[in-house]
Amino acid sequence: MSSPLCISRCLVGGPLSQISFVQCGLLKVVSSQIVPDRSIGRSTKRRRTHPFRWWTKRRADSFKPQLTESNQEFLTDYMSVKFSSPLIIPDLDEYKNKSFAPDSKRVGLIARKLGTHPLWYKTGKRVLTTLLQVNDNHVIKCYSSEKFKDQVIFQDRWRYEGMACAIIGAEGAPIMKYSSAYAGLFNEAGTLPKRKITKMVISDDAILPPGTPLYAAHFRPGNFVDCFGRTIDHGFQGVMTRWDAAGQPKGRTTKADRRIGSIGRGRRTQGPLKGKKMPGHMGQERRTINGLEIMRINTKLNIIYVKGGSVPGENGNWVYIFDSKIFEKTPTIQKPPPFPTYFPEEEEELPENLYHPDIHQFSDPTIIFQETEEEKKKQRQGAKLAKIRLKK
Repeated sequence: MSSPLCISRCLVGGPLSQISFVQCGLLKVVSSQIVPDRSIGRSTKRRRTHPFRWWTKRRADSFKPQLTESNQEFLTDYMSVKFSSPLIIPDLDEYKNKSFAPDSKRVGLIARKLGTHPLWYKTGKRVLTTLLQVNDNHVIKCYSSEKFKDQVIFQDRWRYEGMACAIIGAEGAPIMKYSSAYAGLFNEAGTLPKRKITKMVISDDAILPPGTPLYAAHFRPGNFVDCFGRTIDHGFQGVMTRWDAAGQPKGRTTKADRRIGSIGRGRRTQGPLKGKKMPGHMGQERRTINGLEIMRINTKLNIIYVKGGSVPGENGNWVYIFDSKIFEKTPTIQKPPPFPTYFPEEEEELPENLYHPDIHQFSDPTIIFQETEEEKKKQRQGAKLAKIRLKK
């Protein structure tokens, strides 16, 4: 038990010796060496099981209007078709003339993971890609750097210093399913309530007006992106599945070949270390995969083909797509992306499919035969002989 005198010395901040720390329990003596006690301190929680208390209530109260099934279907179809586009069309002329700078940071996209699909290089090599579909993305609101700094918590003040913020929503839904408070968040943008909204940090020159639509053409084939999502949920798993442990030898203790074994460190060190790999919940973790190359974009269905099959999440999960943070793969002034985003124009329409220059397009011929000069001479001689025979 540490004395109150030592604790007061530790709190005051005066000249402290190693002995006072040992007496207070902040250090432990192991083999005549003073090392910090790892059992002291709180471990961070890995995931949240409940929403924040200040979040707006999304779901509406249970309300069942006295409508027939046909009338209910008519209302849902009318709300989903007629109001799928923004009611307020923003003026985008002043935003189209902006130029990309090295320190610019654009908004990202919210997509759903569809699965994997193979593509082929022009050399014949096969490459696996992941399909990410961008569904009904709109800018809900934007905050400048001056307004956003007042909303940032104190711990993140250095992280978001000088940055602006954009609220992005995806997949509009019928307004009857949500509360009036949640639906009121979209009045300024003039859109239906979104199934998914998120905050994205941007630069001041990349601010967009509320109601601006975002398409898959926000990126271009050949660009590198970072994909953020939640991994596949596997539930409670043991150490062999969760951490790829070797297990114990078979033929000894009953049913111990897949168990973890001893986790203690003796009496003096007081139990296992923090962060010990043990059985527990596997998956459902936030992960970011950096530096994935875009191989193909379908502008009609707003599908992005990302190289590799390592995008986190199951099929149907939400995935956030951003410009890559890797220094060698960030957008440059020599090859700038559509800034601040892609604005469709009536004069120039993009083709349905945009391919990476190294990807083989299915409309192109698979094999091209090149004739040599000798073969061409033989064909000419044969044509001359055929003409002479026809004259005879």
